Amino acid sequence: MPPPTSVTYDQAQATVAPLSADEIRRLREVQSEQARAMATPGITAVPRISAQTVSLQPGASLPLVRTAVNWPATVSFIDSTGAPWKIMGTPQSGSADIEVKWIPGASFMVITAKRDFVSTLVTLGLDGLPVPLQLSVVSGEPDTAKKTWTVDARLDLRVPRRGPAAAADAPSPSRIGLHDDVLQAFLDGVPPTGARRLKTTGSVPDTTVWQQGDDLYIRSRADIRDEFDTTLSSADGTHLWKLPVTPRVAFSVDGHTEALNIALE
Repeated sequence: MPPPTSVTYDQAQATVAPLSADEIRRLREVQSEQARAMATPGITAVPRISAQTVSLQPGASLPLVRTAVNWPATVSFIDSTGAPWKIMGTPQSGSADIEVKWIPGASFMVITAKRDFVSTLVTLGLDGLPVPLQLSVVSGEPDTAKKTWTVDARLDLRVPRRGPAAAADAPSPSRIGLHDDVLQAFLDGVPPTGARRLKTTGSVPDTTVWQQGDDLYIRSRADIRDEFDTTLSSADGTHLWKLPVTPRVAFSVDGHTEALNIALE
């Protein structure tokens, strides 16, 4: 049995190690649980890539950018033909809790939320566009009990004008379906109910064909050679064409004409 300790030793031990080993282990467990709770996000973010056409008309609704803490949103700008449209000057945020970063000469910016449940405006100008653009930015809905929140991982905003980088041979404005939700749905790869995907053959890569009624909707990165009714393009160079049902469509692939054969139903 160890000899009894002195009062001075007991006082020193209480000062140096006031807690027992078991008490320290229990405190560490409590700290770990608190750290895990603090690291758990209040909402679960669901990232999406989407596109929409901006309205420049007075009284129109502002484009909505959805973001969240740790989930920055990349917003790119294209013209009616799908060509990139450069940002002119530094975009301005109305809140210190919504940060905007932009590289001079780029056609996109990155919006980062520093705090949840912030709502503000971001204002910017595009090269050659006479009016500024305002975007509504939110980092969650404070008046909802939802545990999931869709965020715009990438949002392509289409301005209904021809920008400085528009190709000279781009389709005429009357053939571009800027406000056609059906075209946009096919371009996003989410066809409307009732559309049937058709089988194809031919050397035209990255091409998908759907039929809806008496029309074909063709999504491709290649350039079409045949006539079409309307078209729509995205920021990544993907095009969507609407045309009457036909078993064969010609495309330009690497400077050569290639036929896409379509198995009609």
